[in-house]
Amino acid sequence: MPGDTVFVCTAEECDAGPWEGSHDAMAHCAENPGHAYTGRPRNEVETDPLPATSVEDQDNRNLQHKGDPQGAVADQE
Repeated sequence: MPGDTVFVCTAEECDAGPWEGSHDAMAHCAENPGHAYTGRPRNEVETDPLPATSVEDQDNRNLQHKGDPQGAVADQE
């Protein structure tokens, strides 16, 4: 079920997080060399997770052509 997983930093002695959104964990770990994150069940985490920040909608129109060598023009024969 959505919301049952939170994301934690796996670096030793890092007390940042946990986060509700994986993109927040990814942002933290990208800014700190040697850090990585993983998902954990919410009931295994002792502290309340930080709420997920909102993300902008992404343009994913080309996902239907993923893997096609012609890309976005694949259906324009």
